[in-house]
Amino acid sequence: MNKLSSFASDFRFNARICGGVALLLSACGGSTSSNGGNPTAAPQFAAVTYNGTVAPLDLVVSPSGADTNAGTQAAPFRTIARAAQAATPGTTIRVLPGTYPGGFRTTASGTAEARIRYVSEVKWGAKIVPPANSATAVGWDNRGSYVEIDGFEVDGSTVQAGTRWLTGLYTAGSFSTVRNNHVHHIARTVPCAASGGGIGSDSYYKGSANDVSANVVHDVGPAGCANYLGIYVNTAGSRVDNNLVYAVSDAGIRLWHDATNVVVVNNTVFNAATGIVVSGDGGYNGSVPNDNTRVSNNILYDNARYGVQEVGSTGLNNRYSNNLVFGNGTPFMLNNGLQPVGTVAAEPQFINYVRAGGGDYRPASTSPANAAALPADAPATDLDGKPRTAETGFDIGAYQHAGSTPTPTPTPTPTPEPPIPATTYNFFVTPNGSDTAAGTKSAPFKTIARASRAALPGTTIHVAEGTYPGGFKTTVSGTAAGRIYYVSSTKWGAKIVPPASSSNDTAWDNRGNYTDIIGFHIDGTTSQAGTKWTHGIYNGGSYDMIRGNWVHHIAKNVPCTSAGGSAIGVDSYYRGIKSDVVGNLVHDIGPVGCRFVQGIYVSTSGTVKNNVVYRVAEGGIHLWHDANNVIITNNTVTASHTGIIVGGGDYYHTTGPNNDTIVANNIVYDNAMGISEQGQTGTRNRYTNNLVFQNPTYNFSLKNGLTHSGTVSADPQFVSYTRTGTPDLHLRPTSPAIGKGTPTNAPPVDFDNRPRNATMGYDMGAYQH
Repeated sequence: MNKLSSFASDFRFNARICGGVALLLSACGGSTSSNGGNPTAAPQFAAVTYNGTVAPLDLVVSPSGADTNAGTQAAPFRTIARAAQAATPGTTIRVLPGTYPGGFRTTASGTAEARIRYVSEVKWGAKIVPPANSATAVGWDNRGSYVEIDGFEVDGSTVQAGTRWLTGLYTAGSFSTVRNNHVHHIARTVPCAASGGGIGSDSYYKGSANDVSANVVHDVGPAGCANYLGIYVNTAGSRVDNNLVYAVSDAGIRLWHDATNVVVVNNTVFNAATGIVVSGDGGYNGSVPNDNTRVSNNILYDNARYGVQEVGSTGLNNRYSNNLVFGNGTPFMLNNGLQPVGTVAAEPQFINYVRAGGGDYRPASTSPANAAALPADAPATDLDGKPRTAETGFDIGAYQHAGSTPTPTPTPTPTPEPPIPATTYNFFVTPNGSDTAAGTKSAPFKTIARASRAALPGTTIHVAEGTYPGGFKTTVSGTAAGRIYYVSSTKWGAKIVPPASSSNDTAWDNRGNYTDIIGFHIDGTTSQAGTKWTHGIYNGGSYDMIRGNWVHHIAKNVPCTSAGGSAIGVDSYYRGIKSDVVGNLVHDIGPVGCRFVQGIYVSTSGTVKNNVVYRVAEGGIHLWHDANNVIITNNTVTASHTGIIVGGGDYYHTTGPNNDTIVANNIVYDNAMGISEQGQTGTRNRYTNNLVFQNPTYNFSLKNGLTHSGTVSADPQFVSYTRTGTPDLHLRPTSPAIGKGTPTNAPPVDFDNRPRNATMGYDMGAYQH
């Protein structure tokens, strides 16, 4: 059985960084460290393809390519620099594993809604090393803005002829991100007279607002030299978080020049001269002091001179909160009478501390860093991509502790579903029934699969409250005049869970046509022996409806592979068309950071309406393969990687593109990315009256010159919003989503079956106020 073949969609994040290539001044530089210098397991970032060809706006680089090629998957470029020359806003440059000579410059810029992304297909698999004869002092010199550099290894350990590297990754544009990279052995054997660092974000070329996130930087600068830094940031409005930095000859993290209003949170720095330096003076673009900078939730341990130090011109509004500072020469040296608050002065209790590197720098279960962080400043995930939650407590440092992280299970109150039409035939299923019984109310079946085999067109299968082992297939079809209904007699009362020994990766695999699946609870929380579930409800038929179900904790503890998965999948592989996904609650789907697992996945025509979706590893709602002519209206999608993806490619039975799709009246809030077109899409897709807000990489990324209309860019004002607990995504009376929807294609009722009408006004999202 071919389930929905997932594709790895955009891996885009906002970012800011700093460094100095034009003038590498002393006290500018950077370095971070890894767990023993070995890459951790990472998701595969597979290229988006259609008919075997890389989708438009994607370029591929391979060690076996040629810069005279077209940059496609079949004919890749040889160098990152050549791919950058071909890049336009929205391009993803996918770099295959292998070794690449460094010392190059990239200058292409993206835009706020169409960033340029350089992505190592395997984390740390694309390795940048000094060329045989180096002519530049920088491993990778980026001058573009709205750029992301994600997942590379920059290894300066092999010294070759020519100019030696002083800086690993340098970015001089604005609104860029350096994320998930491993930068090490930079400037280890150079004279101390020069200066540089591991990762630098620089303002010399007027850059600002860059991010340096979740990098491992280590072994930077010659021993005892005060001119080399792990991570250096000269740009205002930047963020430095979740980095592991060690074995640096001067400061692990330094802010300087034009740096002000910078956030430095949840980093771990050890074995440097000083952990973090916050400094002003020497501005390239002005003379303002470094002010309104926050340094919180960091572990600063075993550094020779200071844990945290202010130098030069600094302001009165810098804040130093909830840092673990211990074993340094002097804990704090601050200006202007400032005092730190919430400091933890104790051994961090790493799992395995090795000063030179190669240890395990996650906190042990007894670490005083555990649950001692300032929650307001904590990133949503740690260096490993593990969630930081109120349930486990927010830890200080780059890593959350290794204890179990229970994911809260919501207990929402189900609302009654609209009545099911009377049918000619009725069968009954109860947990204490028997599959040798007649299936009547007095002699019910025990399993849904057995009831399905007895069904004819015009049948309702009534499933009583109770727990049922999943992993079954239903194949019987109804007709247009005689549908087959599977109905939980009490909404969410019939609960389908993994069997004691699973032999199927799908909870419920339906292949029948003209079929409704209504009101079931699919709960993958408790994995048992055998095959783990990667799919909740999979539908391969036509003219079907998946309505009012609660599907959660699917594929949470499985490896991240291109086999993918989804909570609810509506597939065209078996030539299914025109099916509907309406009024379902979907959450906690896929392992964190995995781009292959989706919430609601549609690869055919149909509708997706009134669904509530949150905490999905990739797309909350994702269209791909043969998807076209889909109506996506009045859904609420939050806390996922991408809110809504509209795309076509890897076609089963059509030639694409995804066209005539309507995306309207949705709330897409607090995802890494908002609404995105990917792969092959047409010119007739429409995006109207959506509330799209606080999706930091972009709110919209559309193709073919398409624009969105009627968009609301404001906080939706949910009744009670949380990323980690059980949110209440109903609208407050003051919500800007009220009355801003379009009546065209709006469902007649909302998720709670409350009417939508012109008198009340048509609200955005799954809930009417």
